[in-house]
Amino acid sequence: MKKAFTMIELIFVIVILGILAAVALPKFLGVANQAHESNLKSFTGTLNRSVGPTVWSKAISINGTGSVTALTGSDQNLSTYVDIPKEFTQRDANLTSDCNDSTTPHVILTANKNVAGNTYAVVCKDGNSANSLKFGLIKVNGNTEPSVGTAVTSVQGDCIAGECQ
Repeated sequence: MKKAFTMIELIFVIVILGILAAVALPKFLGVANQAHESNLKSFTGTLNRSVGPTVWSKAISINGTGSVTALTGSDQNLSTYVDIPKEFTQRDANLTSDCNDSTTPHVILTANKNVAGNTYAVVCKDGNSANSLKFGLIKVNGNTEPSVGTAVTSVQGDCIAGECQ
């Protein structure tokens, strides 16, 4: 006598596998977006912990103001201090032109929605004689990607890392 699975047993196995797939698949799809967001948050933390103080100290040593407007040459470029993650559409940011306001943060980088899963923007507020540059990460509401140099007051979104105000 041969031992084999009956048709009913096979159908039950297929149904159970289908239920498991239906429950697990949405969770796995969200993991990629969470990973991109975590990468962007850690990048913002790196900017605040290492790039901001480094740029600020260079600016202080040049003219004592602590403003990025004192920087020249390659010191103006963000890529001089840190590698830009793959999520961003730009490969560099000019700190002197995009981060020169010490009261209102401005967008310096925007994330590619097709790569990051959502629209994100890194913002920067210039330093002064008492404070270093501050960076923040905004999760932009809607599908409109803000342009570089846009003030945070005109970007609709939620601050999810760093200093955005």
